[in-house]
Amino acid sequence: MKLVLTSGGISNKSIENELRNIIGKDFKDLKMLFCITASNYEGGDMNDWVIKDLEYFKNLGFKIDICDINGISIANFLPRFEWADILYFEGGNTQWLRKAIKNSGLEEYLDKLLETRIWIGASAGSCVLCPTICNSCQDLFDENINGFPIDGLGLVDFQFVPHFNNEFFPKIRKDNLLNASKNLKEIDGKKLYVIDDNGAIFIDGKKIKIISAGDWFEI
Repeated sequence: MKLVLTSGGISNKSIENELRNIIGKDFKDLKMLFCITASNYEGGDMNDWVIKDLEYFKNLGFKIDICDINGISIANFLPRFEWADILYFEGGNTQWLRKAIKNSGLEEYLDKLLETRIWIGASAGSCVLCPTICNSCQDLFDENINGFPIDGLGLVDFQFVPHFNNEFFPKIRKDNLLNASKNLKEIDGKKLYVIDDNGAIFIDGKKIKIISAGDWFEI
């Protein structure tokens, strides 16, 4: 299984080059399913990120299908996931994205899809891969969690916190995370990776590689 967890998407050449390495071929004409479910929950300025990311991938040569899995049937969207080489899950609200993956029926097909496809997550699209998405560290984002799932997809065996030192997320600072992680480690004992918007975690089977042009740490 190949997964790419990012904070701010493919934000620099180092991440772009490693993505090319893990894919093993040129980007031109590769097919990408671009899932905007998490960003649609937030709306507003979130759309600026979506447009920027779409333009970036389009300029790299990807063929892109934009999809929101919330509110449409699996019969409609599953063939579009099967068409794609890359599954890109945009950022936004992690809990909303998790709920949509669960309720839509997509979850039961993910293992099969990821046998031959790569998942790239940005922010929420990365956090949702973790064992839990409601925990003492994730809660520092102050997302609406009422009535939403607390479990993640569990496709990685660690917790991931994006947007380290980002001005729009003032609680995502080292002292706060060190304090919050004490409770997290006691509950689930998982390793924690904290990465700013210039970093990414590449998973290739059991291999983990950190690519960063900024700041990150692990606990």
